[in-house]
Amino acid sequence: MEFIAVFLVSLLVLFILVAGVLFGRPPVYQPEREDVLALLQGIGSRSTTEAAWGLFIHTPITHDPELESFRQRCYQFDQGEVKGVAARQGINGYLYDMNGRSYIQEIASELDRFIRNAPLSIDF
Repeated sequence: MEFIAVFLVSLLVLFILVAGVLFGRPPVYQPEREDVLALLQGIGSRSTTEAAWGLFIHTPITHDPELESFRQRCYQFDQGEVKGVAARQGINGYLYDMNGRSYIQEIASELDRFIRNAPLSIDF
């Protein structure tokens, strides 16, 4: 009798797991342009954490190709692939040194201009 009870409870849990896998949706990373702008501006103001920055530069953005190009530029900078600017560790809570922060601020200002000049779109 105990075997049947354990079997039925296990079967119920297994069905719930299978239903969750079949009907659940996978986690996705879809940041908005304004969120990325705040993240880039946070490099200069020390409000961007290393975890948030690492998630941004290491996770491809598939829903917005223009935003992906900004992410790739930040990734290339972080990996030291940008000529003339080195991604050196910052001090006193900053992620990068002064030259790195100014480079990221240039990217942030380009993204800000891009957001302001982007046409409005409404999804119905």
